[in-house]
Amino acid sequence: MFKILIADDDKDMRENMRFFLEKLNYDIIEASNGIDALEKIKNDNISIALIDWLMPGLTGIELCKKTRELNLDNYVYIIIVTGKSEKEDTLEALHHGADDYIVKPFSFKELKIRLFSAERIIKLENKLKEAYARLYNDAIHDFLTGVLNRRSIMSELESLSNNPNDEIGIIIIDIDNFKKINDTYGHLVGDEVLKEISNIISKSLRKDDYVGRYGGEEFLVILPKLNINESFTVAERIRNSIANHNFHIGDIDFKITVSLGVSSLKKFKNIKDALNEADKALYVAKRTGKNKTVIAENK
Repeated sequence: MFKILIADDDKDMRENMRFFLEKLNYDIIEASNGIDALEKIKNDNISIALIDWLMPGLTGIELCKKTRELNLDNYVYIIIVTGKSEKEDTLEALHHGADDYIVKPFSFKELKIRLFSAERIIKLENKLKEAYARLYNDAIHDFLTGVLNRRSIMSELESLSNNPNDEIGIIIIDIDNFKKINDTYGHLVGDEVLKEISNIISKSLRKDDYVGRYGGEEFLVILPKLNINESFTVAERIRNSIANHNFHIGDIDFKITVSLGVSSLKKFKNIKDALNEADKALYVAKRTGKNKTVIAENK
């Protein structure tokens, strides 16, 4: 249901418009002055605002300006309602952020047409926002596993590294014997393994942690506010969760393990060194038997 704000200091005008608009199944909110109207626009998820030009507190034009300066999640379609009918007045209203302009006295049939036009614009705006959100989501996530892609996970790490005093744990995870899984069962099974493991990793993390696909069968985990020993605890939780999980894909049942290398941005000073040291620790885990978590050594 569309929510409409009627902002007018004339009580009779507000009541007449409310009576008409409620018949059209709109959700109505009223304001008798510009300041109150602005607060309702900020807080009440207004879709369409019918704003009188001359109001106490803020004029309709001032209210248009301030509304367009707000960082709202939804677009507010503004119709200025006024007795002014000169072309210059229309241009002034549109220049300052109004979408439409209706002159008193007007018929409710005319208002109805203007509102239906506003609905079409708002619906189109919502479709465009949804399409943009889908495109953005696809751009930052790995198409197979749904976790962040390499570019996005690295971007998050770069952003977090701007405060060098913060603890940031880093874990690199590699699936043990993944090539053998692909060779034995095929790449479709391998894809399902990647999906399932990414899901297990995600469920092992806090809501403010990050996980991304770092390479073919490698994942990168970023743990804000955790030191290297705390990050080791998280890594062990991930390792055990995967090792104890029964993978059932199609009619195939099997177990999988992972090897993990842990480092810390604060300990190794910069992103390149922290990642290199985590990678070296991962190599040690692989070389010494797999299904292990190894902490990067001090330089």
